[in-house]
Amino acid sequence: MTDYTLDGHDLSSLFDLNLPSFAFSDDVKKNVPSFGSIIYTVWDSNDEFIYVGIAGTQHTKPVKNRNPRSRMESHSSGHRSGDQFCIYIQDFFVLPKIFESGEYEPRRGYLDQLTKEYIHQNLRYRVMSFQTEDSVSIVRDLENKIKRGAFEFPPPFLNGLS
Repeated sequence: MTDYTLDGHDLSSLFDLNLPSFAFSDDVKKNVPSFGSIIYTVWDSNDEFIYVGIAGTQHTKPVKNRNPRSRMESHSSGHRSGDQFCIYIQDFFVLPKIFESGEYEPRRGYLDQLTKEYIHQNLRYRVMSFQTEDSVSIVRDLENKIKRGAFEFPPPFLNGLS
């Protein structure tokens, strides 16, 4: 069994592929706590590690007032405006399919809808929460390390650092 410990934190819930992952089509309230900070990993249908992110990072707010759910709800919506994850999904997965098919008719909100459909049909996430006053610095530090590659996984495809 692989040891998924980094900086004294057991990250099995983020990397152990035998543990549950969650569909973006699921209700975020079922899988993401209502307060604190989270770190999450995103996986494609082939269990390829494509993204690592954090949420609930409003460091000026007390831990009970940090809302990690809003980031996951934003990702799930497929809306590109203000959401780098959705922009990456569109750039790397949605647009290539459109170019390949050669068929596209511009409509308001259509690309966001295609992005949402792609996310809901092809991606899952794993999440770990921290509910301490220092949770923002913990998740930021872990995210930066994971972006360079962690355990037997290479850096995440979309936002990894070499």
